[in-house]
Amino acid sequence: MEYTALWGPKGFIISPSKIVPLMDLSTSFAVKSDSGNDTSGAAVTNARGRELQKVSLSTLYVRGAGVDPRGQIAEWEAVVGQSHPLYIEGQRFGPPKLTLKSVDVSDVLLSNSGKFLQCAISVNFEEYTEPSAPKSGSGSASASSGTSSSASKAAATYNSIVAQKKSALNATAKPLDKAAKKPTVKAVTFK
Repeated sequence: MEYTALWGPKGFIISPSKIVPLMDLSTSFAVKSDSGNDTSGAAVTNARGRELQKVSLSTLYVRGAGVDPRGQIAEWEAVVGQSHPLYIEGQRFGPPKLTLKSVDVSDVLLSNSGKFLQCAISVNFEEYTEPSAPKSGSGSASASSGTSSSASKAAATYNSIVAQKKSALNATAKPLDKAAKKPTVKAVTFK
């Protein structure tokens, strides 16, 4: 089976046994900018790179077309937040990775007994970015305390973590692994 499109564990295919169409594909590109006034009062716009690329698409799951709509809803829910490349016709589409930001379920059709017969799914992706390191402290406190204070706090934190890890290792190490004292054997005499 050849897929029309793939994103991580989810695929879109049209075959004799299964129909999962890729519909309503859209994407957007935008310049990241800010506006303000210069010293003369003239309006100025500064371009500062690009906004993260967004991609959205939808599909229709129909029980009569070889898929379980309710199962597909659960599968999409399980992958929210994951990042994978999107391939269409075997070629990557968009940025190297797209993060699944949201899944919208609509047009659900149920049988009289409550079995899911069909549903429409719309998904929204955003270009993946590496998580940034958390910033320590507030700007004013860091500036007033100086670099040496920040460095000493970082060193103290590091030393504390190293001490905790050493303690944990010593608590779980076998006696032969410890470099401290060798076990002593007492002589026992029988009368």
